[in-house]
Amino acid sequence: MARGRRHFPEWEKGELEAAPEFRWRQWSMLIGPGLMMAGANIGGGEWLMGPLVTAQYGGRVMWLATLAILTQLFYNLSVMRYALYCGEPIFIGFFRTWPGPRFWTGFYILMDLGALWPYLSSNAAVPLAAVLLGRLPGAGDDPLVRSLGIAIYLSCFVPLVFGGKIYTALERIMVAKLVVVLSYLGVVALLFVGPQTWWSIGTGLFRFGALPEGEFNWAALAAFSAVAGAGGLTNSFFSNYARDKGWGMGSLVGALPSAIGGRKIALSHTGKVFELNSEMRVRWKGWLGHIRRDQWALWAPGCMIGMALPALFSYEFIRGVPEVQGHALAAMTAEAAAARHGGLFWYLTLLCGFLIMAPTQVSQIDGMCRRWTDVIWTGIRRLHRLEGNKVKYVYYSILVVYGLWGLVALRLTPNPMVLAMASGVMMNFALAFSALHTLYVLMTLLPKELRPGWGQRLGLVACAGFYFAISTIAFRQQWPKVAAWLGR
Repeated sequence: MARGRRHFPEWEKGELEAAPEFRWRQWSMLIGPGLMMAGANIGGGEWLMGPLVTAQYGGRVMWLATLAILTQLFYNLSVMRYALYCGEPIFIGFFRTWPGPRFWTGFYILMDLGALWPYLSSNAAVPLAAVLLGRLPGAGDDPLVRSLGIAIYLSCFVPLVFGGKIYTALERIMVAKLVVVLSYLGVVALLFVGPQTWWSIGTGLFRFGALPEGEFNWAALAAFSAVAGAGGLTNSFFSNYARDKGWGMGSLVGALPSAIGGRKIALSHTGKVFELNSEMRVRWKGWLGHIRRDQWALWAPGCMIGMALPALFSYEFIRGVPEVQGHALAAMTAEAAAARHGGLFWYLTLLCGFLIMAPTQVSQIDGMCRRWTDVIWTGIRRLHRLEGNKVKYVYYSILVVYGLWGLVALRLTPNPMVLAMASGVMMNFALAFSALHTLYVLMTLLPKELRPGWGQRLGLVACAGFYFAISTIAFRQQWPKVAAWLGR
């Protein structure tokens, strides 16, 4: 039996369709996983960690965002390559490798811990509470913030239940968010941000190796690197979304249907691959060009802009702040902007912060449930008797369990900023290892002619090395505090 298919069912055979020919008049062809994920990736990290590190350390640390996005780009292209070939998400590819599903189930549950906490809901509650209170929420307002966080969290499940194909619903939400958020931040940056701030942030994107002077928090820098771009196992979503978008062999496999409105949408129990011949090789090269355009022309620039604009905003209005508490950061930029330019910017900036964080929570909930749904749907043979559209029962069972856990987690959530930092460090380790695992999958499960070249292989190794290094340094610095907390 072919290597990698001992535990999961054999791939079926199919024919690779030709990639769409891009023309500028058909601009809607640009709307794909790259643009959708750029909208999702402008989230809590960009609005919280970016402003935190730039307000405290200045623009000199922005090069971490550049390096993070560039290394993640190699990861994204690699997992999408796998999906193009067999129509499966990379997460299933992980489970096809030695030593098998039992080992990888336990391993990746541990790797997923950083994404288990719905910290974006608790942070998105802060600007909403600030609107209701007319001021920054303090420690005495914790009950209000927690209640709003729970309400926001529950509302995030609505678009995952209705609408037919779940990917389509997410795509509409994220593209709309991207347009609104970048338009507002861009206008404010052009009108109110001074040239010194532009210079500091702009040059900081390329000051590789520069670090803050004196003592500084490596955990903050590690979390900043985690959220620049996607981060953690979130990057693996590109393979899921390429499949659901119908790219490559994904057009023959299907997609995840929503609970309501998705009766005609089905998902195959296993992937489909094509026989290599001259025609298929030409089509394969066309699809590789298609995903490169999606990543280089849309996702990477979108993420760079999504990191730079909030950094410009925060550095202009709250630079030099010595320490920021979790409740304050999500709204203190709005307070500073309003003090300088009028009360209208209090509401507009709070709305912007809410729109950045709340929709991203939707994609994180979906991603967590999606990757485990795919593994269960393909790996548990007893489910193969079910029709393709019944996959939603697996997805929504996981969704219910995660929803209940999230409600408990929001009650237990400590300072939102502490949670964001801890999650970021854990996500880095997950991304680093999965980058090496992705390389192993591509080099063992794909035909030799379709494997990545040396440039992409080295990019995956660089991604792993960068994230392992920065999180190890952060963990060593913070270990005394962690040990003291555990010893209580």
